[in-house]
Amino acid sequence: MNIIKLAFDNLWYNKTRTILNMILIIVSFVSLMMISGYNNFTKEGIITSINTSGGSLVIADKSYWDKKSEKINMLKDNDFEVIYKKLETINEVNDYQKKLDISGLIGNESKSKFFSGYAYEKPSKIMSSVSLKSGTPIFDDDINTMVLGKDLGEFFNINYDEEPYLNLMTDFGEGISLGSLMAVGLISLNNSASDAITIYCPLNAVYEVFGLEYGDAHNLLIYLKDYKRAEEIKNNLNKYFNENNLNYEAKDWKDLNAFLLSVIDMNTNNYLIALGVLSILVFVSVMQMLTTNFLERLNEFGTMRALGINIKNVTLLLFLEIIIMAVLSSVISIILSYSASAILNASNFIMKFPGATDGYSLSLLLTFKDTVLIFAWVLSVSILAGIYPIIKVIKMPIIEVIKYV
Repeated sequence: MNIIKLAFDNLWYNKTRTILNMILIIVSFVSLMMISGYNNFTKEGIITSINTSGGSLVIADKSYWDKKSEKINMLKDNDFEVIYKKLETINEVNDYQKKLDISGLIGNESKSKFFSGYAYEKPSKIMSSVSLKSGTPIFDDDINTMVLGKDLGEFFNINYDEEPYLNLMTDFGEGISLGSLMAVGLISLNNSASDAITIYCPLNAVYEVFGLEYGDAHNLLIYLKDYKRAEEIKNNLNKYFNENNLNYEAKDWKDLNAFLLSVIDMNTNNYLIALGVLSILVFVSVMQMLTTNFLERLNEFGTMRALGINIKNVTLLLFLEIIIMAVLSSVISIILSYSASAILNASNFIMKFPGATDGYSLSLLLTFKDTVLIFAWVLSVSILAGIYPIIKVIKMPIIEVIKYV
C-alpha cells in the first residue's frame, strides 16, 4: 500500500511531465474511440439496411446467378412450395417474400426513359427501408400502383392530383410485355444514380397488368432473426438442394453486396492505420518522456538504493507509476468519449456522401468491447514504452547512481 501511495506522490511531484503524458494518451484514446464509434455506426447501418430490404438470404434458380445464361428461369408455384417446406424446418427464419426483377422503358405521351426496379410480394416491408419524398407508399394488395425514384418522377413532372399513369415496356423472358401503372409516390434510395431509374411496385400489380402467371417470381428473399447466421444457413440450404437434385441456389447478403462490404473493410483498414500510427506516436513519445523523467530523478533512485531498497521494489514502483498514469488517462478518456458521443448524437449533425441525394444524421456507436480493447491497448503500449527507461535506470551500477544523491 505504501508503494502505491509513493507512486501517486511521484506522479504528483512530477505533475508537468505527468500531465503531458496523460494528454497524449487521452488524445490518442479519444481519437480511437471516435473512429471506432463511427465505424460501428456505419457498419451496423449498412448491414441493417441490407438485411431489412434485400433479405439475409436470396434463393433463385441457378440460371438467375449465371451471368452467361441466355435465359433466366423463374421460380414457379411448385418451386416455392418445395422451398417453403424446407424453410419451415429452419427456426432462424423470420419471414420471406417473393421478388421479381423488372426493367425496360417507361414513359408517357411525350417522353420515355430506361427504368430498372423490382416487384415485391410484400412491398410495405420494403417501403419501411426507403425515404418517401412525396405522394403515398405502395401496399401489398395494390394491383395498379408503383413508386418512382425521386429523379425519375421529376423527369415526368408527376402530378398526383391527376392520377398519373405511365406506360411500361418490359420482357419477362416470353417476349415484350406492355402495361400501365399509376405513380403514387416518389422515393429516395439516397443515391442519385438509383433515384434516376428505379421503380418499385407490388407483385400483384405485375400479375394483374402484365398478365404474368400468378405465383411466378425470380427469387425469394429470406429474412433471418440473426443475420450473422446467414452463411451457415446458406450452406445448409445449398447442401439440401444439391442432395435432392434441386436446381436452386441460395446466396447470402455478403455474396450480393461486395461493394458495401468493401466500404466496411475500408473503414476498418482506416481504423487499423490510425491505430498503428497512434501506437508508434504514443510509444515513442511516452518512452522519451519517461526516459527523461527517470534520468532527472537519479538522485531519488540513488537515495532509495542507498537506503537499501532493492531493485525489485524500484522496478515495481516505476511500473506502478506508468500503470496509474495509463489508468487515470483511460478513465478520463472514456468519460470524454461517451460525453462527446452523446453531444454529437443529440446535435443532429448531417453528413452527405458524394453521389448521395440525402444526408444522414451522424452518430457514434461506442461499445463496451471497443472500450475494453482500447484500454488494453493504452495500458500495453504505456507499459512497453516504460520498459527501456526502467531497464536503463536499474542497470546503472549502484556507485554511479549514488553519485546523484
